[in-house]
Amino acid sequence: MMNKIKPDLWESLSQGKAAALTVLVPSLYFLALVVAWLAPKHFGFGLRPLVYVGLTVGLSGVALWTVAMVHLGKSLAVLPGGDKLVTRGVYQYLRHPVYLGIDMTLFGLFLAVGSTAGMIYFFVVVLPLNLIRSRLEEKALLQKFGDEYETYRRQTWF
Repeated sequence: MMNKIKPDLWESLSQGKAAALTVLVPSLYFLALVVAWLAPKHFGFGLRPLVYVGLTVGLSGVALWTVAMVHLGKSLAVLPGGDKLVTRGVYQYLRHPVYLGIDMTLFGLFLAVGSTAGMIYFFVVVLPLNLIRSRLEEKALLQKFGDEYETYRRQTWF
């Protein structure tokens, strides 16, 4: 009896659903910036050092996010589906540096501006979204690359 190979999680999405996710996910990050812009602010939650901590974390997140996207090169996509496993650069240490960079950027921004609404949005929408995305991505990459991905996963952090 032959083993049937399950279709790739992302390949099983209809084109309409894949397109919707391609627009929806970045829109949720953009909405976080709108919240930061429009919500009441109390810079550093009234503690000036928190402004500097937030800016440092946020700028570090932007740097990580950017470097990760550069290392991804042609494999950069909202939905996983590259032809090769990227394990160079920052990816030799982290499996999901883009998500971590996004999290650091938004957390740092909300901390710096002292936005309670932003912090709530971060913990209720952004962080769970990135955790869910990372788990789904890992499942798809494990299915696509098998033992090669499992070895890589064991050698790296989030």
